[in-house]
This record gives sequence, C-alpha cells and structure tokens, in this order.
Amino acid sequence: MPRPVGDSSAYRPGLDGIRAIAVVGVILFHAGITWMPGGLMGVGVFFTLSGFLITSILLGSWERRGNLDLAHFWLRRARRLLPALVVMLVVVVAATALTRPEHLHAAIHEAFAGLLYMANWDTITSDQSYFDRFSDPTPFDHLWSLAVEEQFYILWPLILLGLLTLFKGGYRRTAVATGALAAGSFLLLWAIAEPGFDNTRAYEGTDTRAGGLLIGAIVAIAMRARAGGGGTGDGRHLAHQRERAPWPLEVLGVAGLGVIVWLMVTVEEYDLSLYSWGLLALSFATVAVVATASYARSWLGSVLGWEPLRWIGERSYGIYLWHLPVLVALPIELFGGLSWLRLAVVLAITIALAEASWRWLEDPIRRYGFRGAFSRAFARPQTRGISTAHHRSEGDVASAERGRAVVVTGAFGLAIGVLAVALVPHPGRAADLPATETASVISTSTAPTPEPTATPEATPSAEPTTEPSTEPTAEPTTASDGMTSCVSVVHVGDSTSLGLVGEGTPTEDQIPAQYHRVGVENVDTDVLGARSIVERWNGQPNAQEAVQKRVDAGYHGCWVIAMGINEVANQKVGGAYPLPQRIDLIMQKVGDDPVLWPTVKTLKQNGPYADDGMVEMNEALVDACTRYPNLRVYDWRAEVEDSWFGPDRIHYTTEGYTERGARIADALAVAYPSSDTPAASCVVASS
Repeated sequence: MPRPVGDSSAYRPGLDGIRAIAVVGVILFHAGITWMPGGLMGVGVFFTLSGFLITSILLGSWERRGNLDLAHFWLRRARRLLPALVVMLVVVVAATALTRPEHLHAAIHEAFAGLLYMANWDTITSDQSYFDRFSDPTPFDHLWSLAVEEQFYILWPLILLGLLTLFKGGYRRTAVATGALAAGSFLLLWAIAEPGFDNTRAYEGTDTRAGGLLIGAIVAIAMRARAGGGGTGDGRHLAHQRERAPWPLEVLGVAGLGVIVWLMVTVEEYDLSLYSWGLLALSFATVAVVATASYARSWLGSVLGWEPLRWIGERSYGIYLWHLPVLVALPIELFGGLSWLRLAVVLAITIALAEASWRWLEDPIRRYGFRGAFSRAFARPQTRGISTAHHRSEGDVASAERGRAVVVTGAFGLAIGVLAVALVPHPGRAADLPATETASVISTSTAPTPEPTATPEATPSAEPTTEPSTEPTAEPTTASDGMTSCVSVVHVGDSTSLGLVGEGTPTEDQIPAQYHRVGVENVDTDVLGARSIVERWNGQPNAQEAVQKRVDAGYHGCWVIAMGINEVANQKVGGAYPLPQRIDLIMQKVGDDPVLWPTVKTLKQNGPYADDGMVEMNEALVDACTRYPNLRVYDWRAEVEDSWFGPDRIHYTTEGYTERGARIADALAVAYPSSDTPAASCVVASS
C-alpha cells in the first residue's frame, strides 16, 4: 500500500512489493505472454491484500474511537480511487469518439458501468464473457475487479460493524464468523463453475470472489486479536509493528510466495482447478506472505520492500488502470508479431501514464483532499510552504511547476494520441477477418447467403509452429475430371467455416459456389461460430443437432463435416467426450452416407487451441476410417499455408478462406468423383 498519510509507523514496504508482483502478473497475462498463463491470479492477490488492509484500517478506527468512522472511511476510498479512474475513462471515451465513433455508445455504456463500480454485474447480466475465446478485449474489461473491490468496501464495513456489535468487540468470534462467510463464498464459487470456456459468472461475481477478500480480513482480525485488541478505544499498537517475524512464519511466507508464482506460471484461465482449489490456495498463499511482510522486522518483507518493487507497488493502481487500454490500442500486428517488443512499448507507455497519474493526481488528492490538491496546484509557490531552506527561487519553483504541467499534459496527450492512432483500422487487423464468432448461417438454397464471420482470438502467439511428425498423408488417387458424384451436400461447420459463407469473401469464392463448380446441385450450409459436436454455445444447436435435423427430414446425400478445433479446445478445458467418441457421435447419425471431414491446424503453441491437440484430432479422424468405410479425410492441414492464418492464428484471412473453400470442394470431387467409385484411400488431397 502507499505510505499512509501522517502515520509512517504503519507503513510496510513489503506490501507494496506484493502489489508489484500481482500487477506484473496481470499485465503479462493480458499481453499473452506464453509462460505466464495464470497471470490473472494477480487479481486474486490484490483481493486478499485489500481485504487485509481495509479490515486493518477499520479495526484501527474501532480501537481508537469505538466505531468504524464509516463516513471518513468511504471518503478516503473515494479520494484514493475515483480521480484516476475518471481520467482514464474520459481519455478512452474521447479517443473512441475521435477514431471509432461507431463504438462510442458501447464505450459510454461500459464507462458508466465502470464509474458506478458495477462493471462485473454489467458483464454478467448482459451475457458477455470475460473468457471470450475469439473476441478482442475492450479497454474496460479489467474494471470488473475494481467493481468487486468497491462493492466490498461498501458492504464489508457494515457487516463487520454488525459482527463487532453482535460479539461485543470480540475479535476471535468475529474472525470465526468471517471464516464462515469466506467458506460460503468459496463453496458457491466451486458450485457455479463448470467445465467449459465461459465461467464469467463464477469468476466475476461479487459473492463468488468475496472469499479471497474475506481471507485477508480474517488474518487482519486474527493479528489484532493476537496483539491483545478487541476492546474499544485502547489505542494500543500492534505487537507485530515492532517484533521480528517468527522464523516459522518467514518460512511459510517464502513458501506462500513460491505458491503464488507457481500458480501464475501453471494454471490456465480455462482450468476448472482455478475454481475448485486454485483461488483458495492463492488466497492462503497470499495471506502467508502478507502476514510475514506485515512485521516491521521481517526478512521477506525487506526483500519485497526492494525499492524498484516498492515504486511499482505504489503506482500499481494507475498501472492496472492504464495497461489494458494501452494493450488494446497497440495490437501485436503493429509489431510484426514480436510480443516482446509490444510488451516493452506497452510497459513504457503504461508506466509513464501511471507515474503522471500518481505524482500529479492520486497522491496530492489522497494527501490534501479534492479541494486542497487543486488549490495547491494553482496557488502561488510561497503559499505552498516552500521556504528558502529548499534553496530554490520563486522563479525556479514556477519553472518547475510549468515543467510539471507539461509532463502531465504530455502524458495524457500521449495516451489520447496512442489510442487515437492505434484504433484507426489498418491492414492486417480485424477488418480483414470475420466479424463475430457467434454469427450463424443456415441456408438450404443453392445460392450462398452472406453473413458476418468470426473475429480473431485475443492475445495471439507470435512463435512459429513446428510441424508434428505424425501426419496423415494423402495417397495418390485415380485421375478424375474434377467433378463429384455428390448431387446434394450438407456442410456443417464451426467458426473456421464462417468465412466460407459470410462477408469478407466474394460471393463467387464462397463455399456454395465452389460446390456448384464441382457439380453439386443442392447445397445446404449450417455454420455456427463456437459450435462443437457436444457442447452448446449460448444455447445454439451443436453439430449433432444440425445433423439430426437433416436426418429427421429424410436427407440422404453427401456430408462435409468441417469440425475439430472446438472439439480439441473443449476437451482441453474439461469436456467429457474423448475425440474418437465425438467423431462417432456424428458418423453414427449420418449412417452410410458419404462423409468428407477436413483435418485441422492452428499456429497456437499453448492454451486450449494449441496445435498439438489438433494433431491428435487428425489422428483420431484417420483411425475412424477403419470403423466407417464411408468416411474420407481431406488433409487440409498438409495444404494450408501459414500466411493464410489471421492474427489469432486460428482463423483465416480472406485469401485463406478463398483457398479453403476451393480446396474443400476439389477434395470432395477427389474423394467422391463422378465415376461413382470413392477414393480408395482414407486420406485425400484437393488434387
């Protein structure tokens, strides 16, 4: 925490060091750094530390005054949090109005939700997803955590006052009751979370995340109880403010720090373990570090109080506020896919903005209040208590003040400029890619129906992909005239097919036209973003249901099942059906009808969509040929070029979708040629 105003004896530099570690983890996570998949754990560290600090402040007031002095407490919170938040919101909305006016309404809505500290419930109730697999983050996505904390700051003092009144100031019974509340919160977190991609309700709910804050509160209450507190108005100082930390606690604190780092580098955002035990373990690890660093004479506290860490920790609030708007404004495509270069630029800009915010906005207001800070900013130098002891003339002071004004104006001007320039569409960004992952196309006509298509996934990986050694290989096939015996085709696909039927791809290059080119008369496309064979996205029909609908209608003809990437990803995040069984679920429904199934590939090296999982899917498809003689596997993986992938390294550019549509149609003619004799081999190429 920043050094308290007027009470330096209560300041523990090690706590700022914890804040520094937490905010660095969050930035690395949002920047898509591959070795920090659990950097979102940093928010949990903030929660537990905040619970500890806020409860310590409230109990200090209880001991000095016999009450919690809530009016003063809430005023101080407003002074500390609101000014920097308001400035950030205004800057981002202004940049949006200048560069992307079509998004202004949404930006204003999100800004008001953030200002009212209701961003988390706004996301939950509007069915948005913090874990959206394919949509880029917005500049305000991170405000949910500030909403949870502010709601805690409002509700917890009232609950604490009730507990202290009920138990007549008894800290031990208050701690036990707080423990029961924390247990209830963690149980609710575990109960609500389920395998899959979207656990926004569990992750952002105030009720489900209060447990981490309350764990910190329990430790604050327990340390007061150990120091002999629990009465009112005794004004005693805590023993830990002058004692050396016991060596067992030092060991526990070091172990806790190790657990925090381990969780950050091992737990991924989609892991169900995050909700079953991960956040609970993080809370316990954090309080172990906090309790140790709270001692005035603590080895761990002195290490965490290292000046660079303390400096970052003091400015962690501003860093947290600004890092995501800057990241969103500077997508990785601007840096040629070099994630390290992007991160360096983002850190430089973010730290400059956070320093300006801290030095000229946050710190003056928390020290002198709103009126005091602004009156001092515009007062003559001598009225601010500047004496000759500083060996500075009035002119020097005035010059310094002008320099400060230039720094502040320049920093925020830089922010608006970066956001304005970066938000302007440019080549290589999402404009070349599909528009929405949840768009759908269901067409039973022989003419294509343009629809919107899928956006790239956030945090693309920049590393090159090494081709796995185990690949299906298309065997030579007999010569054909390039035409197929398939009179009718049903194309069932996920987001990798959206660009085959939607805007961004010329009509003549879309998949219905391509099927017509090779002799298909009737084309029926059923494509949904985020579609899977088993799971349902937002209640939309899965691939099984799409197939069953045609079967129930009496359809008999050829099928193209362009599924796979979501099967791999859903399985990675806890799906119950193994890949071979997912294939069986489709093949058993189509019966003896001819099926062409393209292989899959991504350029991702980590996460649910990592390419090693795609290799497993392709191997499962080849194995399925031994069970289903009517199945042919088109080896799209062997033909797709890396340059056809978009920035998310999963979906394709317009050129990629054009090639994909043409090659799938050609592969259909190879697998089921006009000679009525299917290709002899399981795996076929497009020529």
